[in-house]
Amino acid sequence: MSNRGLVNDVAIVGVGGAGTNIAFCLEKLGYTTIHINSSTQDESAIKGAKNIRHLKGFNGCAGNRALAEKALAENMDIVDEISALEESIVYVIFSSAGGTGSGVSTALIDMLVEETDKTICAIVVLPDKDEDFDFHVNSYKCCQELLEIENMGSVMFLDNNSGNKQTINSICTTMLNTFLSNNSVSELGNVDEQEKRTILSTHGSMVLSVLGNEKASAEKVIEMLTTNNIFAPIQSDGKCEYIGIINSAKKINKDDIIKIVGIPRRTFEGHGSDKTITAISGLSFPFDHLNSIKEIAKQKHDERINAAKAIKSNELEDLDFSDDIVVEKEEKQKPKKLSRRDKLKMLSN
Repeated sequence: MSNRGLVNDVAIVGVGGAGTNIAFCLEKLGYTTIHINSSTQDESAIKGAKNIRHLKGFNGCAGNRALAEKALAENMDIVDEISALEESIVYVIFSSAGGTGSGVSTALIDMLVEETDKTICAIVVLPDKDEDFDFHVNSYKCCQELLEIENMGSVMFLDNNSGNKQTINSICTTMLNTFLSNNSVSELGNVDEQEKRTILSTHGSMVLSVLGNEKASAEKVIEMLTTNNIFAPIQSDGKCEYIGIINSAKKINKDDIIKIVGIPRRTFEGHGSDKTITAISGLSFPFDHLNSIKEIAKQKHDERINAAKAIKSNELEDLDFSDDIVVEKEEKQKPKKLSRRDKLKMLSN
């Protein structure tokens, strides 16, 4: 067994500003990484990163998911490059709220699932409640598309309401690397690489917790999985496929975890680790949280419509002077507004 666990068989693809920032953290930990972006400014934020792939012909997508998908369509060599990677597990990391990340990533994941036999997983960043209208619309539509990709692997949904974005990114990369690189062994039992692959390859939402031995307890693990974490809240429908628990000196009672997340197909248990690691996969997508994103978008939409109505009521009416007398104009169809170029052409005649 490799002393780096699964690290050598996992490739990271960061897409857009948020995705490449997280991917760069994992690159520093030794992962094969490709960074995809349409913005040269975002690319300059990951100074020193290897394998930056710019979407040629574009310089930012301004939050436009359709434009980002077009950018991918005109740079399909990037998809071929990812498909040819030696690693059998690929994580695609992106924000669901922006343009490049959410527009490129769902299409990219769909193609990789269709065209390769790799396990394709994702880390998806969800917007906080105070972010702009477009961010919430993009996020909801992006997650709708992601849900339709049936054969992809696990998805971790990071919730930007959980705190500082850079802190969330750091915690995520640390926990994922701890899980992937752990190779603890014990005569009491182990979570081997194939069992980890099973956890990762299972479609649905996935959450992680990592605790030092001094803090490890079932109560603390449950807190880390449900209320004090970086992930979107677990959907409380009892759907759960796999639980992996790698115990440190203090053994975690799996029944306490099952009461919270639901009855799994199987629980993999290991021992002898210097940290207690809990991984749960095959959970439902966080529908309640995603619907709250939709409701925020609807609320912001209504506020924008009401503001537009108020602005329209403040328009100035036309005024027509004839023989120095003000006369009311008959109602007629509003003439087409001339462009500035057309106006200038009239002046030159």
